[in-house]
Amino acid sequence: MRRSGPRLSAPHLGAEAVAALERHRDARFRRIRSRRVSGEQSALGFINDVGFCAAFTSGLGIPCLREAIAGEREPALPEHLQHDHAIGMTWRIKDSLPAKKLVYYGKVIGGRPGFIALELLPAFLRLRVEPGGWQRMYRRGQLGLCAKLVMDALSRRGAAETRALKLSSGFAQPSRRAEFDLAMKELQEKFLALKVEERYEPFTYVWDTMEHRWGTALEQARSLNRREAAYAIARRYFEVAGYATEKDAARLLGIDPAGLEAASRRLERDGVIVRGARLEGMVGTYNVLAEFVE
Repeated sequence: MRRSGPRLSAPHLGAEAVAALERHRDARFRRIRSRRVSGEQSALGFINDVGFCAAFTSGLGIPCLREAIAGEREPALPEHLQHDHAIGMTWRIKDSLPAKKLVYYGKVIGGRPGFIALELLPAFLRLRVEPGGWQRMYRRGQLGLCAKLVMDALSRRGAAETRALKLSSGFAQPSRRAEFDLAMKELQEKFLALKVEERYEPFTYVWDTMEHRWGTALEQARSLNRREAAYAIARRYFEVAGYATEKDAARLLGIDPAGLEAASRRLERDGVIVRGARLEGMVGTYNVLAEFVE
């Protein structure tokens, strides 16, 4: 039952309630064999339902496509990855759905590869994309030199393979690979650049700018209010995940702590969550879906 406002005292949820929260995650994350993802269309439905998810990495506190395909919690990695059905299907889907622009794919959730549904993509962009572009970010010290040089190259020449970007930026030497890889991770997390293709003979990535690939979503993002964007993301997260600390949620979702706190307070006022709950066997206080709090 939803409540009309915050509670006067912090509730304590016992082992039975914590188990119920995990069953909620099992159902929403599709960590149940009867609900597992079975193919491309099923995966698209799953991503649209949960709003965003990891691709391969389970245990982050958000849904994971590989878990949903396997239909179990945190499936063990096999010795030979190429023989794993869930990994193989995830690998194919990470190519096919983004190529059709049906979902967004990149290292944007918890620093790991993941998917974002088109419905929530403008909200993420509103919170992560700095006004003024990468040049202004670089002048402010918000972007590293290698990342800035890669953006210069992509903007000048259009989509390019990894090796071409290494050469253009001056980071082609093996000794500078770590710096280049860090820059590409930074560009993805800040929604400035993304992988748009994987080529296999020889194997390489093709990169492009967000402005070129997802210009319409960027335009939609500019019309959003930051508070509404944070609220939309936080609401979907807690509805799906069921519980989390505000600190972990802010870090995972890339929302500044003050913005996440404001969204959480509004969610509590709306009767969606209860803030400050303590969970049996866990350290700290948690935001919990109100329906699990007596």
